[in-house]
Amino acid sequence: MFFKRIYPFITVLILCYLPAHSQDRPIGYWRSLLPYNTAVGLATDGSTIFTACNQAFFTYNPGTKNEESFSKVEGMSDIGMQCVGYDATTSTTVLVYTDGNIDLFKDNTFYNIPDLKIKSISGDKTVNHVFTENGTAYLSTSVGILVIDLTSHNIVETYQFIHHNQSVPVTCFGKSNGQFYAATTAGLYRADTSNPELQDFQVWQVIDSVHKFNDIAVVNSQLFVSNKTSVYAFVNDTFHLVYTPKSVLEHIDGAIGGLLISEFAPANFQGMVRTMDLHFNFVDSFVCGEPFQAVQLADSSVWVADGYYGLQVKSGNIAYKLTPPGPNDALSYDIYANNKNVWVAHGGYNGIFQSAGNRDGLSNLVNDKWVSYKAYEYRPFDTLADFVGVVKDEVSGTVYMGSYTYGLFILNSDGTFDLEKNNSIFDTSLAYFGQGQRLVMGLALDHERNLWVTTLYSQHQLYARSVADGTWYKFLVPGPLNGGETLVDDNDQIWYVNDYGSGVTVYNYNGTLSNTADDNSYHLSTGVGNGNLPSNNVFCIAKDENNSIWIGTDNGIGIVSNCSSPFTQTPPCDANLPIVQYDQFAGYLFAGNNVKTIAVDGANRKWVGTDEGVWLLSADAQKIIYRFTVDNSPLPSNNIRKIAIDKVTGDVYIGTDAGLVSYRSTATEGGTTNADVKIFPNPVKHDYEGTIAINGLVANADVRITDINGQLVYKTIAYGGQATWSGLDYTGHRPQTGVYLVFVSSSDGSQTYTGKIVFVQ
Repeated sequence: MFFKRIYPFITVLILCYLPAHSQDRPIGYWRSLLPYNTAVGLATDGSTIFTACNQAFFTYNPGTKNEESFSKVEGMSDIGMQCVGYDATTSTTVLVYTDGNIDLFKDNTFYNIPDLKIKSISGDKTVNHVFTENGTAYLSTSVGILVIDLTSHNIVETYQFIHHNQSVPVTCFGKSNGQFYAATTAGLYRADTSNPELQDFQVWQVIDSVHKFNDIAVVNSQLFVSNKTSVYAFVNDTFHLVYTPKSVLEHIDGAIGGLLISEFAPANFQGMVRTMDLHFNFVDSFVCGEPFQAVQLADSSVWVADGYYGLQVKSGNIAYKLTPPGPNDALSYDIYANNKNVWVAHGGYNGIFQSAGNRDGLSNLVNDKWVSYKAYEYRPFDTLADFVGVVKDEVSGTVYMGSYTYGLFILNSDGTFDLEKNNSIFDTSLAYFGQGQRLVMGLALDHERNLWVTTLYSQHQLYARSVADGTWYKFLVPGPLNGGETLVDDNDQIWYVNDYGSGVTVYNYNGTLSNTADDNSYHLSTGVGNGNLPSNNVFCIAKDENNSIWIGTDNGIGIVSNCSSPFTQTPPCDANLPIVQYDQFAGYLFAGNNVKTIAVDGANRKWVGTDEGVWLLSADAQKIIYRFTVDNSPLPSNNIRKIAIDKVTGDVYIGTDAGLVSYRSTATEGGTTNADVKIFPNPVKHDYEGTIAINGLVANADVRITDINGQLVYKTIAYGGQATWSGLDYTGHRPQTGVYLVFVSSSDGSQTYTGKIVFVQ
């Protein structure tokens, strides 16, 4: 009786004093880390702005200042937006993707219409424009007009326009004075809106077959049409030229008593949105990046979908941007992640090793806040481009950033910086890549925190910077002159990919940077005794917890173990090509697949990225734990470019050619002591059905959970430094409300920890 009375009081005390870790995301949690600065279109209901971006979608309400961003994690069915529209009758936003997929968004819920995406048609599935009216959406596509009933969510009709016995694309659709207007590549057509036979091409009248109009806008029943060079007003069945810009005309949109004209000058990368009244006079304008569409609200503010700045607004005499935080670019050529600090390099090069000219620099996610390092936002990057490597010295706070053109940028913890390019130790690369260029390829820190750098096609391909005094050294390594991705093994040997299809090199500097006489190196290629790689076309390398080197190629994975200088053993460093059996099939590991990236988590498991998605393999690679693709996960693309793991939090960062996502995994890096142990979620609420995590543990700890009377509820072994629990006891039932004890012990019993979990019904 006494226990029953005091027990709720004990629970309250524990709830009050347990450390709060609500910011920790649960195991299995996906997070989209997408850029919102590449807007392609927008629409409005009069109070909220709906903005479609290349990768994602967001809403903003100027009155409440409420901003919400959405991705596949929040329910979108696809990635890569094309256009957007809004229907006031059904309060529905129509979202169209580049592959023809369609989402209807209402009440923060997405309803998918995949008909156009999955339909087998000749030609592309481009949707150029969305027009809505009275619960119906009219989509201008490459196959005609798709008519969607926004209440039933069905495509109910298709209007096709025929020229020379062939269906022609429709670029825009609109309505004025009881007439529908359709702009096609063969001319401008119209038909009476009340005509029940609109599916019959014969009822459509061609009113212009000379101009190729791209856009239609209506202001107070006045019809405007435009192409890339001119704007016309359609008055008394006659086209009147009202404006010819000096730059490219991107779009026209109806506004309050006027027309919004968006134009762009590629030469100086500057856009302009102009407001024209119905007397064809300009009454306002403002400068922006690359405007694709504009709307005006009742307060006269003008909102612009900007391809460079995201959502732009001009209110009164002030113009500014309102874009959700995110990385600078969707591309993630390299990623560094540690303890909630993530650096993403956005540069790159093409298949013949020509620089991409990407000036989006790097993005830094620090404790869930994005910091931009890009040209014209971070001034030292104004003349730099194509950053392809990044690594951080966690002791000094120095961040090293490698550019595939401009050498090495060193950002110190106090904000000062150095650029190692001209007059540096780096040799210039071959003239084919550009006069005087330093093509940095790989970056790695050894156990002394010396920086190692590889370059492409220069006289020396390997360089080192001493942490002690900043002195630079360069090494002429026998073999190919092309460097690539770089790592340091447990023996302080430097491994690097020889890009351009030339295998892998391992270099041992014998602990002396200044003395090369005692150095050794070995080059791995195909063939037994020569390295036994599955292919010379190597994409990536990774070191596991056993100091084995995993080498990803265009023909699977090779694993090199026990490779150490002076490379006199026979064979010196041959790779093992393991045969694995998954389901009914056995063969070499990922044979025939492009293995683009490999990362090792705290439990020594391997995350493998290919152009067909992501695999998580057991430590010995004999078991597939997970496989993620665009069809079963929020991955934006199956083409994986880079995987990096924050071994402190267990977050796996997956960079694709279409955007970055993270996944909260079950493993973290184990420590030598139980330090800063966290249990989350804690308390466990009645409606929580996810995985409970206990991290900050000694490596591979024994974890046992009991009730308050010492009865065993669950036991497990930690994945590295993190143990997980489904929240169910051995009978498959959820524990009753109460306090449960957590006992942690290292394998030798020297490190122990006791904690508590509270279950609340």
